[in-house]
Amino acid sequence: MKTLDDAWRWYQDARASLKRIHRIGAKHWLSFSGEAGGALRRDDHFRMLESQDITEPSGNALEELDDLAIVVMFSVFEGIVRDAILRQIRPEAARLRHQSLVEAAAEAAEAIRFGSFYRVLAPYRTGHAEIVEEVDQVREYRNWVAHGKRQMPRNQVTPVVAYDRLRHFLAVFVDPHISEEDWLALLRESGE
Repeated sequence: MKTLDDAWRWYQDARASLKRIHRIGAKHWLSFSGEAGGALRRDDHFRMLESQDITEPSGNALEELDDLAIVVMFSVFEGIVRDAILRQIRPEAARLRHQSLVEAAAEAAEAIRFGSFYRVLAPYRTGHAEIVEEVDQVREYRNWVAHGKRQMPRNQVTPVVAYDRLRHFLAVFVDPHISEEDWLALLRESGE
């Protein structure tokens, strides 16, 4: 997934599909008969299934899907932000001539590319603390999920909240600086 909208669409599709599967298992599986039921009963993948063989796995997947969606959305968001910042500073770094400044710019680019995302967001805190705090709450929740949900998170975040907050940050800080055509070109370049 290359865009936040791609990640959001994946989440919506996965959730809707899992809910349908769960509903088939819970409400309709035992009532399949006739030609449709016969075709399913002849399929080796479905022949021996009972209702709970469908509802339990789909229910388990639904329970974890929201948290997984936040991990996916934040990962996509993080990549977009890092790439956008690097693209924004590249022309300025290219104009530097003094070796100390050239090396400092290279180190800054390296920190943006691979360093702490909390630090990558630091310059945006000045004047926009509320927006960055909302993103930090999503980041902390993502970290909580990614590291095994060991203690209760400080903030509960839903996929809808995460999507809205991340999209808002992108609209304020990234989208004004890069057109969709340029962004797609950048994605093509990075994929080569």
